[in-house]
Amino acid sequence: MTTTITGTTGIFYINNPGTITGDFSLKSQYSQEVIYTVSGYDVEEQNKRYAKIVVPFPADFKDKHYNGYYTFCFGDLCDIVKIITQPGGDTGKVEYISSNEDRDAEVFYRPNY
Repeated sequence: MTTTITGTTGIFYINNPGTITGDFSLKSQYSQEVIYTVSGYDVEEQNKRYAKIVVPFPADFKDKHYNGYYTFCFGDLCDIVKIITQPGGDTGKVEYISSNEDRDAEVFYRPNY
């Protein structure tokens, strides 16, 4: 699952949810550190197949560049999510503008056969 955190909320889905209890926690797949925990969240939709849960995030969470893979848990219910934040960070690449836009070839050596 992929979720985008652009403001102060994130939307998470769980398959076959049963009863959703406990705190929400977000743990990094890379460092295995819990980076965010909250006890208040809203179950927006729930049926036998899935649950849609809206989790509040701090306003500065999106600026910390937490792009990557995380394990999210609601009590004992856990799954993996890819987090995308805005602005997400710069790629660091500089645009290259060619001095040979017409793609003219230069011949350095041409043998006479």
